[in-house]
Amino acid sequence: MSVKFLLSRRSTMAAAGSLIAVNFSGLASAARENQLGLVPKGKMRTWQLGEQKSFDTLALVERPIPKPGPGQALIKVHYAGIAARDQGIAMNMFPVPPGPRAGTLIPLSEGCGEVLAVGAGETRIKVGWRVTAPHWAQWISGPWLPANYIADVGNTIDGWLGEYVLMPTMALVQVPDNVTSEHAATLSGSGVTAWHALQEVAHVRSDDTVLTLGTGGVSTFGLIFAKAAGARVVVTSSSDAKLDQMKKLGADITVNYKTNPQWGKEVFDKTGGVSVVMENVGPATLDQSMTACGNNARIVMIGTGRPPATPPNMNGMYLKNLMLKAISAGSRTMMENMVAAMSYGNLKPVIALSVPFSDARRAYTEIRDGDHLGKIVIKIAG
Repeated sequence: MSVKFLLSRRSTMAAAGSLIAVNFSGLASAARENQLGLVPKGKMRTWQLGEQKSFDTLALVERPIPKPGPGQALIKVHYAGIAARDQGIAMNMFPVPPGPRAGTLIPLSEGCGEVLAVGAGETRIKVGWRVTAPHWAQWISGPWLPANYIADVGNTIDGWLGEYVLMPTMALVQVPDNVTSEHAATLSGSGVTAWHALQEVAHVRSDDTVLTLGTGGVSTFGLIFAKAAGARVVVTSSSDAKLDQMKKLGADITVNYKTNPQWGKEVFDKTGGVSVVMENVGPATLDQSMTACGNNARIVMIGTGRPPATPPNMNGMYLKNLMLKAISAGSRTMMENMVAAMSYGNLKPVIALSVPFSDARRAYTEIRDGDHLGKIVIKIAG
């Protein structure tokens, strides 16, 4: 079943209704309360970045439950997800520094929860919805711009790792009933990045062969979305056990890059040249990725790992007329399309591990060590 077919059947979300003004103060107050929702009284637990010296400086603290202002929603968080970039933010190693209140910033760019209240004047987002959001909170559609860093969830504005969080309503995406909160909490970074790469840039079709590197969140989403489009998928890993798991998930060809450092040629020999590469690592593997490509292949650069001591020679760029395009996660529109396709096609992410809220530091160490296959989530409520 193709992703394009899934999107063609996408349901249109109900438009937000407006309140009818009444003259009776009691009824008007009840109507406003119904629209705005109720903010629980008391305190909440939340994690904050702290000194950003190690994962040990992440701090679990108590704060008053916040009230949403205009353009904000108060969300009771069910699950938070963790992406590779979150460990860099926690260690103060991310390319763009967090906002001025970094020490008290709530981390994590992925999550899902229930809207409890919205700020005055909000009409698009409804109390009671389950929602998620892309981490670029201001990127609704169109091309990505550096100005998006002004509102980068979990980096320059608060993220999801709290019992209650405030999120910009302009970023929120309603989660369909048949997509669980646990699954929705993996979409904001890894899911929409894979979708952007394969659907928005590469426009994957059933006659494509897609190469994805590794077995983490982006790679497993890449496998799921590529197979939904009918494509053939090649996966690399240093672990035969993980490659066996990826085969069970639908991978057609697997290659162990640890046992064969020249894995690009092996991929080329087995496929005749791939047509799409999700380059999840970065410059260090770019030459091998190009070796794996057939003529006119599309390479989508996702990984931002440190460059190797010797820069890539990129011989295949001209010899094969390759296209190289870098991306950074995705917009709200991309995320809405992805969520609709997942709902209709009953597509499910791969969850490697769910850890309790009080043990959130474990999620950071697990993603750093890289021994997992798929996504790691943190259960907060629900």
